[in-house]
Amino acid sequence: MENLQSNDKTSGVNWNPIAAIFLISFGLYTNTLNFEFVLDDKIVVTNNEFTKRGFDGIADIFTHDSMTGFFGQDKNLVAGGRYRPLSMATHAIEWQLFGDEPLFYHFTNVVLYAISGILLYLVLLNLFPLTSVWYLSIPFIAALLFQVNPLHTEVVANIKSRDEILSIVFALLSFYYLLKYIRNNQTRLLPMAGALFFFGLLSKESAIVFVGIIPLFIYVLNKEITLSRLAVPVGVLLLSGFLYVAMRYAVIGGVKTEIASELMNNPFLDATATEQWATVFYVLFMYLKLLWVPHPLTHDYYPKQIEITGFSDPIVILSLLLHAGLVVLFLYGIKKRNFYGLIAGIYLGGIFLYSNMLFPIGTFMNERFLYVPSIGIALVTAYWIYNFIKSKQLRMTLFTVLIVGYSVKTFSRNYAWESDTTLAITDVEYSSNSAKCNMSAGLAYIDLADVERKDHQKKKYLNLAIKHLNKSLEIYPTYSPPILLLGNAYTNLKNYDKAISYYETCLKSKTQINFALQNLEFVGQEATNENKFELAEKVYLIYLQYKADPKIEEKLGELYGKNMGQLEKSILHLNNAYNALPNDPNIIQKLGVAYAISGRGHEAISLFKKGTKLDEGNANLWLNLGYAYAGVGNDEESKRCLLKAYELDPSLKPTNN
Repeated sequence: MENLQSNDKTSGVNWNPIAAIFLISFGLYTNTLNFEFVLDDKIVVTNNEFTKRGFDGIADIFTHDSMTGFFGQDKNLVAGGRYRPLSMATHAIEWQLFGDEPLFYHFTNVVLYAISGILLYLVLLNLFPLTSVWYLSIPFIAALLFQVNPLHTEVVANIKSRDEILSIVFALLSFYYLLKYIRNNQTRLLPMAGALFFFGLLSKESAIVFVGIIPLFIYVLNKEITLSRLAVPVGVLLLSGFLYVAMRYAVIGGVKTEIASELMNNPFLDATATEQWATVFYVLFMYLKLLWVPHPLTHDYYPKQIEITGFSDPIVILSLLLHAGLVVLFLYGIKKRNFYGLIAGIYLGGIFLYSNMLFPIGTFMNERFLYVPSIGIALVTAYWIYNFIKSKQLRMTLFTVLIVGYSVKTFSRNYAWESDTTLAITDVEYSSNSAKCNMSAGLAYIDLADVERKDHQKKKYLNLAIKHLNKSLEIYPTYSPPILLLGNAYTNLKNYDKAISYYETCLKSKTQINFALQNLEFVGQEATNENKFELAEKVYLIYLQYKADPKIEEKLGELYGKNMGQLEKSILHLNNAYNALPNDPNIIQKLGVAYAISGRGHEAISLFKKGTKLDEGNANLWLNLGYAYAGVGNDEESKRCLLKAYELDPSLKPTNN
């Protein structure tokens, strides 16, 4: 390789490859610009109180865990905590300028992603020999292969993954300035490199892997560089890392090691230590496979899409051997400054933080975790094309086939990310053994049914929802979201008895309590509207077993009095409501009417009088007060109150036929 100190290949840069990388990268993701907010976008944008305060929320973003703005308090759902204020701050700025219009957030992601490809090209341009044909050079082939990789769809199409893009943008910028420092010995560039790397860490802490990857690149690809020459660049990166850790510690404390006790946040919950390690290696094999063959793709690898396994699994044994070989290759590469050792190092360094070896990350795997490791795959593929295919025509043909094939896959995969609905329905085809993906698909079909006008299609959607929700419970029987959603699906099908059973299951298990109660109330109201009064009674009584609620007491009292002719029960429940809310005019009126009908006229008058004082403009209260006075023979007061009612609402006055 060339001596970095003697060649500045970015002075007088050829803009053609830069323009090509930008335009292809941007064009590849233009179909995402009109997509909605999806998945965890609600955590960082639409439901994040810090983000939604715009500029005013930035201070809180920098002084709290990145989850706090969503949950309202610190939540240790996964180990390690989250402190990514810089990427979060970009969302706050966007909210201030553009509100909840996702177009601008997607546009920013696409532009930043295109920039990351240019930066990778510029870095590689300073590490590999120049060629007369730029579009067949290792830097261009590698950068473009990296940009069109279908594995990056989630990184770009999911706004939340801004943290991934920004972390690599700043890491590559830091890398670029460190190369310039080594080449020209310009110490003034070191603070810039350090600051940029610090920004990368503030975007996402996983940028820390570049502390090893950057010097590894330089050391392996430039034989003139000694280890002592790398001391200053490594020191700059370590200093930035130390400053980030100190800032993080000051804001959110030490690394949180609490392990979640819920399967969706800890997929190894029921696994033995041996099974956990075996499954880790199974997942690593899946990562290697996806790096070379990025198909099929999904956003969901939750339990039990990947099954807990053991060391008797042939894939686990193969993965163990492959990764042992990669470690040996990496160590050999350091000693011999071997190119393939570099590739092994990029993969091992890039995947280690997400491997569940260091600490549990809350899931088996995600395709976005291959963002950094895919640099190595792009680079080694470009290296092979350049060095082992001597014919320029054949080289160009193979390169074109790869670019076109990856691009078609990426562009088509993007559409899955159009909305939560499209993502769930698309990915459940592959993630058919994931409890979470089946639950999400069930929710998606319920949402489709809500807006569907044709009864037969609505019923079809709801039956599909029930199919996926039952599959979710088959996989994970105590998973509460599909239980609640099954209640919703059966409510929409007007199968109220089944809906009630699922809501009651939630209440008995003390999960999804507020939603279950809210939905029970809806069922009660629907049953009343459909004259299914005994069913409505059953629903309200179940509700009151789990929560004392004066509004439900009011509804039940009205049901007994107005629809079922059971005045004693009506008065009982309306009194319960009144005792809890003694100044509620509606409750006062209903209880007063019940008293009046049951012959307790003076008690009714007392209540109606109180009601008119609380709500003097309520014509119905004056009307009922007038009728109550008439019932006890006080015609003068009756006439006065009735005239007041007619004055407030002339439509109440009887018409003469």
